[in-house]
Amino acid sequence: MRIEGHHIRMVASNGDHRLGGKDWDDVIVNWVADEFDKQHGENPLLDLQSYQDLYNRALTAKVQLSTRQRTTLVHSYNGKSVKIELTREDFEAKTRHLIEKCKSICEIVMQEAQLGWEDIDRVLLTGGMTRVPSVRTMITESSNRPVAEDVSPDEAVALGAAIQGMLSMLQQEDDVGERSIASEVRDVFSAADGSLIKVTNITTHTLGVVLWDDGKMEEYVFTMIPKMTTIPNEMKNSFGTAKANMKNAIVRVVEGESTVPGECTPLGICDIELPPFLPKGSPVELTYHYNENQVLEVVVEAYGRTSRVSIARNTGLSENELELATADLAQLQIS
Repeated sequence: MRIEGHHIRMVASNGDHRLGGKDWDDVIVNWVADEFDKQHGENPLLDLQSYQDLYNRALTAKVQLSTRQRTTLVHSYNGKSVKIELTREDFEAKTRHLIEKCKSICEIVMQEAQLGWEDIDRVLLTGGMTRVPSVRTMITESSNRPVAEDVSPDEAVALGAAIQGMLSMLQQEDDVGERSIASEVRDVFSAADGSLIKVTNITTHTLGVVLWDDGKMEEYVFTMIPKMTTIPNEMKNSFGTAKANMKNAIVRVVEGESTVPGECTPLGICDIELPPFLPKGSPVELTYHYNENQVLEVVVEAYGRTSRVSIARNTGLSENELELATADLAQLQIS
């Protein structure tokens, strides 16, 4: 992020949604399970309740190793038990491959931003995993930059969401011309001239469309909005129908950095009915509108006909998983 006065601008973003705290937990789980198997010839992970108990103990042990040099973990299963002393040194050795993944992601995002560590003023660590000493050590040694200590890693994302929410509310007030939020609050989020803090975001993934290559006789992904493009943004392009007499032009929207459709994430489909007897190569106009809420509107136009679809960013959860997550959130009580 580049912060200049009251303008906050994202420069680059990268990450691995498959890498997280659970990977470190699993190292301890498998560590204890292997030791249990050596001593008793049984795998405690085959029983769901045993696995859940061991996972909870592993999570506790990981947290303890962030402030202690060693801790003890006891696990019982099927009338047998194992007691293991876990040291921070051993834990860091067993999770070194995960730290290397984190380091690689940091290096990649710096390259994408076209910056060196010397260009960075401060590093802000967010998320509970940044409390793990080996993670903090990797960051401080790689960057040699000061780490912000005045923001809690556990609260940073929530604070950012609250600030963004307030900025949205203040902007809505300006749009409708009616103000109800106290002026003292507005002053906190405003520059000296009264203008609101401005946050400029970017696309974190390339947004493309699947096309057909006649020469290679295969599909490929054509980039519509490249990664790290400032949003909101709009991109328009014209394509030709793949063959004669097509009844519909089907637009398959994907995100990802590959030109191979199977290596990208499908986001949705937008299709439009075409007039009959069109020759191959008949023009079809395609427009991508990507707004600040990361909602993509796809518009297909051909011969006076228009079709559009709005696509929210893929959460990676199924409809059933979303329903369960929503139900769980409804049970939360905040005091």
